[in-house]
Parts: sequence; C-alpha cells; structure tokens
Amino acid sequence: MDFLIPEQRMCDVCCVPLNGYRGLTFGDVSYRHPDWEGVTWDHDAAPVPVDPQRLASICDFCSSGRTVTAFETVKAIVMIQGPYTNVFSDPWDACERCAVHIRRRTLHLLLDRVVAVLPGDLNRPQRRERRRELKALYVKFFAAEPIEIGKR
Repeated sequence: MDFLIPEQRMCDVCCVPLNGYRGLTFGDVSYRHPDWEGVTWDHDAAPVPVDPQRLASICDFCSSGRTVTAFETVKAIVMIQGPYTNVFSDPWDACERCAVHIRRRTLHLLLDRVVAVLPGDLNRPQRRERRRELKALYVKFFAAEPIEIGKR
C-alpha cells in the first residue's frame, strides 16, 4: 500500500466515488464528494469501501451518468490543493464523447466539451476560471500516459 494514496472509497448514501485527501502535515486522510460545478451535496460524505454492485457510474470528466470505458494512467497524478495532497491513481471513467477526445489526445476539445456541459449558471469569467483549473489537471492526466482499459 502506498502511503501517499488514500484507499478508494464511495459514499454509502449516494454511491458516488469519493475523492481522498491526505494532509501534508500529519498525513491524515479525509474523503469528500467530488467538486462538481452546480452540484450541492445534501449530505456529508459517508465513506465506505467500494462495492462495485452499488458504485455509481459517472464520467470523471464531464459528470455524465453514462460511462462506456475507463483510462488508467501509467503514472500517478499528484496535485496540491491548499493543505491537502490529492493523488489521482484510480482509473478514470469516461463517457463516449469524452473518451473520443482522450483517445485523440485533444486537450482543448475535451475542455470545450466539459466546460460546455457544466451544470449551474456560471458566468463567462467563472467558466474561464473553471477551464483554467481543469486544464491544469488534464495536462497532468495526459502527461501521466493514459491507457484505455475498457469498462470497469
């Protein structure tokens, strides 16, 4: 088991995969719902081990509920967000429309798609800021050499 990578968990209430964070100072682990634009969670995360029978199938890129494939990266992706280190090492689920851009390595078309379907009522500056944040993550995703592994 890698010390930096928190174990994968899902929410016992809504069956959505949770994001695991490890504190920089004490190494404490916490789990939170994904930070999806326009989505307000009506409950706190209730982390439990992943049950494949109950796990919700959600595109890790655009949040669509219809995934068709998954991509695994050769290298782990590490991002520091405030006091937490987020390590992305699990396969990334993708819907058909996002998968096309990932296979072709068309970063800007993937960003265009994801930003276009963001829920909520973000104004133009907010969309630009969200695109900038996603671009930083997706550049690291492509640099980590994603390989299509098929449906999980």
